[in-house]
Order: sequence, then structure tokens, then C-alpha cells
Amino acid sequence: MISGEIRLAALSFLTGVRLMAGYDGFRVLRLFVPHGAFLTGAEDFFYLTYCGISVFAMLYRCGDGAFRAWAVAGAFLGMALYQHLVSQNLLKYLKKAQEYFRIKRKKRQKSKQVKA
Repeated sequence: MISGEIRLAALSFLTGVRLMAGYDGFRVLRLFVPHGAFLTGAEDFFYLTYCGISVFAMLYRCGDGAFRAWAVAGAFLGMALYQHLVSQNLLKYLKKAQEYFRIKRKKRQKSKQVKA
């Protein structure tokens, strides 16, 4: 019984990490392909729906269908730690890369204008 609870705690933590890594995919997409508020809201709505289904499916499979608040808290903890340890640094470097490529693109456009 205890090993099942430990397994559920680890799985809930990893589910949170997986969900935040998926959200980083949306962040990267938004960083390099800007889109409006409606599309961003639609993406967030479907993402949050997917998160809810994922967490409760995990509880159904591994928790014998019983709602365990500590398992949901474990998923939240996994999300929070991923956000603070991985996601912030990843986004910081991606924004620097975006700025680097933006500067390169502007220089290339200026050199084409000068030649023309």
C-alpha cells in the first residue's frame, strides 16, 4: 500500500513537470510566432482543459479513482519547481536568441537597402 502511495506521489510530481514542459512549448511558439489575444486565450483554455483531464486521469488510474488532494498538490509542486528551475532560464535564453536573430535580420535588411 505504501509503495502505491509513493508511486502516486512520484507520478503526480512528474505529471506536473510534464504539463509545464508542454506549456513551455506554447511559450516558445508565442515567442517566435506572435498571435493575438483570442488565439492565446483559446490555447490556454485547451491547455488547462488538458491539464485537468491529465491530472484526474492519473488519479483514476493510480489512485483507484479516489480524489487525493496531496496528489494534486504534488502535480502543482512539480509544475512550480519546473517553472522556477527550468522554465525561467529556458525562456531567458530563448528571448536572448530571439533578440540576436532580430538584430541579425535588421542588419541584413539594412545591407540590402544600401546595395539597392
